[in-house]
Amino acid sequence: MNQQHQITFKHICFKYKGNRDLLFHNLDVSLKTGELVGILGSSGSGKTTLTEILLEQLKPTCQEFQILEDGRSQKPGKNYWSYVPQQNLLRDYLKVKEIFKVYADGNLKNHPKAERKSLPLEIARDLGLSEFWDKKISELSGGQKRRVSIGIELLSDSPYFVLDEPSSGLDALSDRNLLRTLKILAQTANKAIVVITHNTENLAIFDKLIFLSKGLPKFVGTFKDLLKEFQTTDEYEISKYLDLSLAEVYQEVQTSGRIYRI
Repeated sequence: MNQQHQITFKHICFKYKGNRDLLFHNLDVSLKTGELVGILGSSGSGKTTLTEILLEQLKPTCQEFQILEDGRSQKPGKNYWSYVPQQNLLRDYLKVKEIFKVYADGNLKNHPKAERKSLPLEIARDLGLSEFWDKKISELSGGQKRRVSIGIELLSDSPYFVLDEPSSGLDALSDRNLLRTLKILAQTANKAIVVITHNTENLAIFDKLIFLSKGLPKFVGTFKDLLKEFQTTDEYEISKYLDLSLAEVYQEVQTSGRIYRI
């Protein structure tokens, strides 16, 4: 059984130059491998800024900021994350199998040759890409390209994984299937997979939900916890809440006036 790992970002503070207000103030974020985590928020909630801090593209403004891995302090600058941006960065002229080979050769140098060959095939199969193995990227749909982008990043040894708006361009059913696949991969590959999204249609699939509003975690917990927050414990009403718009979810969560620790 794979050992579960945990990464914690403590005392996150941040403000943009020229702005007196802090976006985050002593925010703590903790993530475990084997879990699919959704970070949700409306425009201006701080989810993009938080993502850039996790990826170390932005530096927190608190001197007390710490990164802990399995409880041990780590120096900033370590490449913790694999990252799939919202935009497609794939080379259209390459075949699916070719781009997987390029990433396997780059990321699995210290792995046996047989594993460098078999692992890309396994990931492609898990992501439903086997039938497109010999096709060029230019021949794929937007959703299929997104799966290729996810697959090649899963070849990284990093246990922590961020996807920015993976639902972009997908219908509700395709989004649900993708999230279910990611949840299985989080468990089988022992990775913490973090999805940055505004989509609230498939919240029940996530192991953990984090709702941000103006830099504050207004709700943190499982989907069952979210139902309880709505004063509902009936699991059969999940479908009702899957259809909630983001505005409706935020109205319910913010009305409670509670602040949560992530």
